[in-house]
Amino acid sequence: MEVQVVIPSHKRAGRILTLGVVPGAILCIPESQREEYARAHPDAELVTHPDDVVGLARKRNWIYQHFGDVLQLDDDITDFRRMYLPAGEKVSVAPDRVHAIIQETAYAAKQAGAYLWGFTSNPNPTMYKSLAPIALTGYVTGCATGLLAGSKLWYNPDIICNEDYWISCLNAYHHRLIWKDTRFTFIQKDTFVGQGGLAEFRNIDAEKADFELLRRCFGDVIQEKKDGKLAKRKHQFQKTMKLPF
Repeated sequence: MEVQVVIPSHKRAGRILTLGVVPGAILCIPESQREEYARAHPDAELVTHPDDVVGLARKRNWIYQHFGDVLQLDDDITDFRRMYLPAGEKVSVAPDRVHAIIQETAYAAKQAGAYLWGFTSNPNPTMYKSLAPIALTGYVTGCATGLLAGSKLWYNPDIICNEDYWISCLNAYHHRLIWKDTRFTFIQKDTFVGQGGLAEFRNIDAEKADFELLRRCFGDVIQEKKDGKLAKRKHQFQKTMKLPF
């Protein structure tokens, strides 16, 4: 089984940091942006979708239907790290090894019967649990979302910013099992605001609308964070997903 690594991108030609971490990943872009991306990334493989596929959720649906077994990576990833090493050890994984780990993780997910798979979203190595390196329930971040063909999963086109919560909840409803290797994590830039990509569509109103849609569909599994740290958050609708298993 060969999993394709695909980077959905929009109006960020020349700024695809992820290619430095996972060389050989495929760039998936609107047809009208092909020439611009080809000039900026002459060595990259480009796959285009119709221009009327607008929004990240629709783009992710198109990618899943087109590729099947796939790992979708954000275009602003700066590193892939080991979480299990002691302080002082080199945590960054070499690019050629990153590809092997992706394929090995996808294979393990398939053997376990999981359709949704990925890596930890917590970049803090002190939170790594050495006795639980694999999580079988929970949430897979949109920064690095792995999907295997044959599932009942799809992305709601009405979701603007939180398609990772949608797919994680839908997976819990249909399949329950995930495969998340917490020994590794992708590191990305903070792009809540910026040019191109999801930043073009993301704002507080969109986050609020997503929160309300997720609550309507999945109930009180979706909750606002209640940690007393509102002033330190990027925005007021940061969420948690609490599954009953």
